[in-house]
Amino acid sequence: MLALRKTEAGEGLTLVEVPEPGAPGAGDIQIEVAATGICGSDLSIEKWSPMYDAFMASRLPVTLGHEVAGRVAAVGAGVNAFGVGDRVVINPAVACGQCAMCLAGDPIACTDRQAVGMVRDGAFARLFNVPAAYAFRLADNVPIELGALVEPLSVSTHALITGGMAPGKSVIVFGPGPIGQGVAAMARYMGAPSVTIVGMNDGPRFDVLRRMGFTSFIDMAESGAAASLGKLAQQFDIAVEAAGVPSVIDQALGTLKQEGVLAVSGMGEKPAQIDVVRLVRNRLQIRGASRIPPSVFPLVLAALAADPDFFAPLVTHRMKLSQADAAFRLARAGEASKVVLIPD
Repeated sequence: MLALRKTEAGEGLTLVEVPEPGAPGAGDIQIEVAATGICGSDLSIEKWSPMYDAFMASRLPVTLGHEVAGRVAAVGAGVNAFGVGDRVVINPAVACGQCAMCLAGDPIACTDRQAVGMVRDGAFARLFNVPAAYAFRLADNVPIELGALVEPLSVSTHALITGGMAPGKSVIVFGPGPIGQGVAAMARYMGAPSVTIVGMNDGPRFDVLRRMGFTSFIDMAESGAAASLGKLAQQFDIAVEAAGVPSVIDQALGTLKQEGVLAVSGMGEKPAQIDVVRLVRNRLQIRGASRIPPSVFPLVLAALAADPDFFAPLVTHRMKLSQADAAFRLARAGEASKVVLIPD
């Protein structure tokens, strides 16, 4: 079968023919892939960002892809929750089960995660195996390609929950990429009366959100953007940083009401500087959002099932796996929002 792989440390990915995975082992299922999204982490692995060298270099080659939806093709011994043909998505953060944190009953804090598409062979292929405990059923009314949004939407939802999201709380999102778009979408679903999106309007990003019904934007590339942002001082209960730009941290803090919360999900490569006086006087909080709890996935699946048409604009491009080079160029250039690859 065709697979998109990281074969060696350094820049680049390779489309190669590989053997199909063997039958799933005890507790595992085999998934026939329907659609897999290109994630920002896939772009970073392609470029070979230093953060990936530390834990991936010794495990190469590996098939990438973790934002996936598909159908169960086979089940291993002891699997009763799924049957062949079931439509499923996955939580790709598979815990090792052997480190001190796993043995202490805290797999979310696993120190040697066997992440699908980074350590374990992933979903940029036709078939892959995964523990059944990390799979979730996709509702029948949801187009299966939208299931590829579940993992990134779970990242977005976890950021909102980390920020203390509740009905009636206003939200501002910094970064209109796929995670920021998901934050806006899930904030509306979770009861935010107002959502404002701030960032560079690269490619189709604001257009996607407009098609979803959002109307409040600040394009930081436009003249007067700083003044427009200044008018939003102390207006929001929750800010989410999804841009990975260090300077955004202090900008976001300036938009929060007293006792507001900034949830940071973007990872910048340089330290951020903040106004500590404002932080203290306004009793603000900064919280890091990572390591998605399994409980988040059912929330996202319920949101998709409730209104799949609302989320549909988030997928802007559908391409064959054999077109992966072109698909990655689109994503890297910002000419696409979310690209999903479909096995040939």
